[in-house]
Amino acid sequence: MKLNKETKQMAEDLGLSEADAVVMQMKSQLYERASEAINNSDLTHDAIAKKVGTSRARISRISKMGENSVSIELLVKIIVAVDKKLPFKFTAA
Repeated sequence: MKLNKETKQMAEDLGLSEADAVVMQMKSQLYERASEAINNSDLTHDAIAKKVGTSRARISRISKMGENSVSIELLVKIIVAVDKKLPFKFTAA
């Protein structure tokens, strides 16, 4: 994964490693994708919450990108539950 300039600069400013910067960028992209999946879904926030094992209020906050602490695991669960596909592809190095 290639780091974008903003993430690279933010990581440098915060004294983070390149690996931390990659995780930060990946989490940001997954957050956006989960929010879009929720907002474009025919499912209710309550139905999505039940599928992924969290609260409706939390799904609502994620849909508005207003949740402060959300795990990569939950973001992936949301995307898979709503889009029914993996949010990324694995490739051999």
